[in-house]
Order: sequence, then C-alpha cells, then structure tokens
Amino acid sequence: MKFIYRLLFFSSFSFLWACEDPIQLTPKDNTPKYVIEGMITNEAGSCRVNISQTKSLAQGNQFDGVSGAIVKIEYNGGIVTLTETGKGIYKSNLVNGTPGETYKLNVNINGEIFTASSKMPAIVPFLDFKLKPSDYDTTRTTPMVKFKDPAGVTNYYWFQQYINDKLQSQYKVLNDEFTAGQEVNDYLVFENTTKNSSKNIMRGDKLTAEMHSIDAAVYTYLFSLANANGSLDGAAPANPQSNIKGGALGFFSAHTVERKSLIIP
Repeated sequence: MKFIYRLLFFSSFSFLWACEDPIQLTPKDNTPKYVIEGMITNEAGSCRVNISQTKSLAQGNQFDGVSGAIVKIEYNGGIVTLTETGKGIYKSNLVNGTPGETYKLNVNINGEIFTASSKMPAIVPFLDFKLKPSDYDTTRTTPMVKFKDPAGVTNYYWFQQYINDKLQSQYKVLNDEFTAGQEVNDYLVFENTTKNSSKNIMRGDKLTAEMHSIDAAVYTYLFSLANANGSLDGAAPANPQSNIKGGALGFFSAHTVERKSLIIP
C-alpha cells in the first residue's frame, strides 16, 4: 500500500473542504494561469467548480474568483450548465454523481476552452473508524480506518479529515498496489503542528474521516500536489500534474463519499 500524508491547500470548497487558502502554484514563466477546481460526488448537490487565477506571494492568499465563465458538465448524453452563485463559484443541483459514470467538464473563459474528464469509481464501503486510548494525545492523535479493497480492479483512495466539522489541512491518499483484494487497516494523523495550545485535540472533540474513491488521474494530482513545494534536496518546486486540458491548473474529480465520525472519550 503506497500512501502519502501531507498538507493540502485548496481554494474554498465549503461543501467538502473549508480551507480559506487558495492553491499556491507558481507557473514557471510567472504568467498568471487559471486555476480550475471541480468535483461531483455521489451525494446530492455536490456538483461545484471554483475558478480563480494564480497570484504572487505578495498578493496574499485570499480566493479571488473569476466571474463570467461558462461552465458545463456533460454526462450520459446530457449537458448541464452550472450557475455562478458567487464570484468564481459555479454550482448545479441538477446532476448527482453515479458510480461508473464518466463526467466531462467544459469551461469557457473569454473564449479560452478548458476540458477534463473523470470516471466515478464504485463505492468502497468504509467499514470502521476507531480510536484506541493509547493512540490519543492532545497534539497528535491517530485513529484507525478500516475498509475492504475490491479485488480485480485498481483502486485509489483519498481521506480528508475534520475536527469538530472543520476541515484539517492534512490528508492521505493511498493505492492498492500491495493490498489488492485485502482488508486494509491504516491510520490517519490528526495533529496540531503549531505552538498554539488552543488548537490541541481535546476529549469530547469530534473527529470525522471522509473516504473518497477516486480515479487514477486525481490520485496522481493529489500525490503530486503534496510535492509541489519542492523536495528536501533543494530541487525546484513543480506544479501538480493536473487533469485539466487547455493550460489551466487544478483538477476535476468525480468520486464517491463515505464518512464516519467518533467522539474522543
């Protein structure tokens, strides 16, 4: 089982993640690029696309949405046009994701066309999420997740983590290279990496894990995103491997959602 556990900085997908920091990506030629972050899940009302532009570090890290784009999702012979509900935020309640279906994204920004495609994998049941007393600490808590990897198909997973319903910056992605068809027991790390003790993990806090079955391209994106700030040997940072065609950064994902919560005793 290959995995990576690092920091994730997305724009402001409040329905699935609530980070306020936009993607920090730096085009090699320093030319601003569009950043498209889109997803559709098997949950109702989850179809959403955020559009912004890269910014220099001196410009701060607030989400600065791009208005006026034409955003469409094509699937099963139909096309749905998303509505801009806020600056750079496009949504639709007219399409709900179905496992096995392929969804195609088309974005037109002032005549520039960007496309992407993602096939929603089958749901993999999230079997258990538990915490042993010995795995609890105020600064680093490690609950265990359990699921059964389906045999006969390559699977990819993305775990997002919440404390008291607030999305955490840590995430974990895995594949089944060494665990195909097996029961998987692995750990998530909920951690306060700051010196602010008010962010410590307390008894009575609610921990939530969201398990997403994702396709190979999204796994590659998330894996490479964790390395976007460069390697420890001083190599230059590289932008994540986006599945968006047309020159934009970001990603488009059709994936399933399974979630479980626990209260720290």
